Amino acid sequence: MFDYLSTLRSSSWILDLGSSTGSFDQSITDAHVVRVDLDRKKSLRGGEVVQADAAALPLSDQRIDVVIANHSLEHILALGPALAEIGRIIKPGGTLFVSVPDASTLTDRIYRWLARGGGHVNPFVHRDQLSHLITTRTGLPLRATVDLYSGLSFLNRKNLSQFAGGDALAG
Repeated sequence: MFDYLSTLRSSSWILDLGSSTGSFDQSITDAHVVRVDLDRKKSLRGGEVVQADAAALPLSDQRIDVVIANHSLEHILALGPALAEIGRIIKPGGTLFVSVPDASTLTDRIYRWLARGGGHVNPFVHRDQLSHLITTRTGLPLRATVDLYSGLSFLNRKNLSQFAGGDALAG
C-alpha cells in the first residue's frame, strides 16, 4: 500500500476510510488525503478529517482515486451500504485497498477477548466471500488478494493501555 500511495500524482485524491487518526502518514504521498471516521479526531498523520458514516459519505460521485479501508470494514455496521458508497465515490479505474483481520485466527480471538470485542461487528473468515461481497457491492473488479499475517503486536506494553485493565496485563 505504501509503495503504491507514493506513486500517486498531486492531483489524486485518497480516502482513508474509518481511519481514526490515520492509516498512513501523508508525507509518503503528494496526493490529497481525506480521512473519514465516525469519531472526529485530529489526524496525527496529516490530511483533511471528515466526521461521517461510511454508509453516507459526503463526497461527490466519482471523486476519489484511491480508497484505503485498512482494518475498518470489520467495524462498519451497515457494510453493504458502505461498500455501495465506495463504489459511488471512486473514479472509474480507481483502486480500493482493503485489509481485514481473519476472525478465525488465534491472534484475532485474543484481540477480541482483550478488547471486549474491539468494536468488530463483522467477523471475516473466508477471503472469497469477502472478495465477492466487495466486487458485487462496489462494482469494482478484483485485481488481487494477498494473505497477510499479523503478530501479537497489540500485546506490546505501550499498546496495552487501549484495553481495560491494560496496566494489570502489562505488569
